[in-house]
Parts: sequence; structure tokens; C-alpha cells
Amino acid sequence: MVKKKLIKQYFVSEILKKPMTTRSDLEFLLSKLGIEPFRVVWLKDADPNYREAQVINLGNEIIGGSHWTCTYDGVYFDPFGMVSPQKFEDAGYDWVGLPVQDMRYGYCGGYCCLWLYYAKMNEIDQFYNFFKIDPNDII
Repeated sequence: MVKKKLIKQYFVSEILKKPMTTRSDLEFLLSKLGIEPFRVVWLKDADPNYREAQVINLGNEIIGGSHWTCTYDGVYFDPFGMVSPQKFEDAGYDWVGLPVQDMRYGYCGGYCCLWLYYAKMNEIDQFYNFFKIDPNDII
């Protein structure tokens, strides 16, 4: 049990150190964090009916990746705290309006992996305990 906890702590720290992540980075990290099943997709391929872990890049194949967000069990999470894309609003998703990422920095893929990890464990408050959230920042 101690070894498993240390491995997870190691990967959590590695996630937060990487400012830009690729699809394969996120697939590797999600797998190591034990988040199964999952999908990593472009926004156009994101499925509001998929209620498991889904990491979504708001970019596309032409412009490339722009920003990672994610969904799980009817909740949309954007590290900037922005409202969900229309297709998720139309499907009745809740969205998290608490910004945890500064607009000037990367790390959105790592934040999404961590949010999914805690969401799947039903311990989302533990995720937000990592951050000092100013109530004036809440959207």
C-alpha cells in the first residue's frame, strides 16, 4: 500500500511540473493514476453522453492543441473556470466555475488529470485544497 501511494504522489508531482502536455502524455498519466476508462479527444469528437473520464482539447487538428478541459459524470471542468461548450450545456452538464489556473500559464492537462483523479474517488474537495481560491475569482 505504501509503494502504491508513493507512486501516485510521484506522478502527481510530475503532472504539475509539465506546462504543456500532449495526448500521449495525458493517456500515460491517466493510466498511471488508475483512471479507467477514459478518452482523450478534440472538442469536435467529445461526446456528452460519455459519462466516464473524458479529457478534451478545445483546439483541432488544423490549429493544433489549445487548452485541455475535461468531463466526468455530468460535470465539465475547465482549469480557467470558464463555462462549458454549448454541447455540454445542452446535455445538462454542471460546470465548475472555480479557476485554478492562471491564464498566463500552462498546466491545464495536468490539472484535468488531477481533477479527474479526485472526482473519480468522490473527493473533489481534496483537489481544491491544493489551491488558494479567492472567492472574488469565482465565476
